[in-house]
Amino acid sequence: MKRVTLVTVALLLLSGQVLAIPLQQAYNDALPGAGYNRMIYLDPAETYTGGLTLADETVCILSCGALIDLQNSRIIIEESASLDVYGVVLTNADGAALEYQDAGHGWIDHCTFAGNYEVVYFWIGSDMMLTSNIFSYSSHYGIYCHEDVNRWMAFNNAWNNTSGNYKEYCPG
Repeated sequence: MKRVTLVTVALLLLSGQVLAIPLQQAYNDALPGAGYNRMIYLDPAETYTGGLTLADETVCILSCGALIDLQNSRIIIEESASLDVYGVVLTNADGAALEYQDAGHGWIDHCTFAGNYEVVYFWIGSDMMLTSNIFSYSSHYGIYCHEDVNRWMAFNNAWNNTSGNYKEYCPG
């Protein structure tokens, strides 16, 4: 009887552990859809880990609350790449959770960012649309962009970002 009890307790403890799926695996498994080269559907009951680097493609990450634990990495959108993100929670980035580099572009909608170094970073020539997001508890800035960025922002909420909620870099 004691052995059955120990096995039952062990099974209960193991079933309570969160098994994470690498974000790279979800990316690799994604198929084209809705005009994107890759349409990544994330299960809101799962936790995804790690970052990505996107180049020369269009990608959409879509969920209704999936957690992406970047584990001290980030999602980098390089020149001529596009990333649209809908309905995810991003945390634990070592830089910007989403880093749109030269001419990268995207739309971020209904996402929550908490506990990152910076939330979103848009550099020269990138285009951004940010709607209905929460940016909080970053150890640096919330939204950080260059003055030459095309941007459209509406219905976002930013608070408790250590260096400020919004920052525009103006050279010279």
